Amino acid sequence: MDLETLPWAHSFGAALVVGCGSRDDPHGLEGTAHMAEHLNILTGPPACAPGLPVLAVTEIDRTVFRTTGDPDDSAASIQHLTDIAGGRRGNVTPDVFEGERHAVLLETRRMDHQPLLRLGPLIAAAAADEPGLDSIARTTAESLSGITPADVTRLVRHGYPRARSQLFVAGPPSLTGVVEDLLARHEESRAATAQPAAASVAAAQPAGSPAATAHLAGSPVATAQSVGSPTFVPGGHQARRAAAPAVRGLSDLVAVTLLRPRTPSAALGALLDARGPIVGLGLGLGAGKGLRPLGRTTIAGRTQQVDVVVWRAGDITALLERSLPSVVADWYRLTEEPRARLENAATLAGRRDQAGGPSARVRAAAEQYTFPDRPHGTPRAALWKITEGVPDCLGAYPLPLSDELERRVR
Repeated sequence: MDLETLPWAHSFGAALVVGCGSRDDPHGLEGTAHMAEHLNILTGPPACAPGLPVLAVTEIDRTVFRTTGDPDDSAASIQHLTDIAGGRRGNVTPDVFEGERHAVLLETRRMDHQPLLRLGPLIAAAAADEPGLDSIARTTAESLSGITPADVTRLVRHGYPRARSQLFVAGPPSLTGVVEDLLARHEESRAATAQPAAASVAAAQPAGSPAATAHLAGSPVATAQSVGSPTFVPGGHQARRAAAPAVRGLSDLVAVTLLRPRTPSAALGALLDARGPIVGLGLGLGAGKGLRPLGRTTIAGRTQQVDVVVWRAGDITALLERSLPSVVADWYRLTEEPRARLENAATLAGRRDQAGGPSARVRAAAEQYTFPDRPHGTPRAALWKITEGVPDCLGAYPLPLSDELERRVR
């Protein structure tokens, strides 16, 4: 747990990052982690019954829960999040379970009606060295229909308690007493139930649980260090590395991908900036020629993320095939305009982070938090042709990144 005290704050914010996501779904039951997210929100302790609203999102390798509200309600809300981190939740009635299944189905059907939402993860998975970046796109109405309460319980039991988790809390100084009391009560409860043979298990509690050490001296939330089991590996993804089914009906498209580390990099981010050297190729020829991007997204895994920009093929394909190699070769020679824009954006983002309230502070900390893991590969850009939803690589170009280059665009 990491606590940042803000003397001027009149509200509190909390964000829990749990290392269990769609990549942990059992084969054939894709969507189980998403169901677990929904049910964990609804089945908190009775003290949270009216409770503060909890917002959550299931990502590829993690699930993020966030809440904000009156500091007087913080104890029950933080307890709720630590219970989630420890895999503890109440019973789920059949009606509640089916209601949440339909809620997840509604979200899944967005991908059915907007196939580009499925295409992005498929292209990212093809571009990445890290496996499983297409796991979210694998969820279908059929896979959701087969999930049972026992499947969700199994995933939570094995995925949440063993996951590396981190809880971020920000708010007024009064939260210090709340957190200290929460930790003390947890230690008393653990001491009362501890058995000698379970000592090694007690030492491996998830970082998001009350057993984690709270940093109370006004420590910046965004600098929290990971704790937890260093041996945790997302379960099940090795068996699903084969390409996902093609997205039918999506042809005559071309895409550029940028594979890069999940840690922020201004220099790499500049390459696919909206007015950067690659996207700007099409924009410079005018919207009338249909060369504006059809869509763009970023798919993030544990150590890598892939930026994807998709165009309708048309004239842009020949232009990209001809220009991309030279653009990548000289990608670090940015003009003053995009470099200045990046610097201004970074400055404004820094000011927002400093001035932001508790909710913004913990949201930014959760977004920046990464699980330590073995890095995969080197950054590279690639050009893809998509036919019937199947990406075919037309060329890949490595992007070695030096410290000197990173400094030039900061």
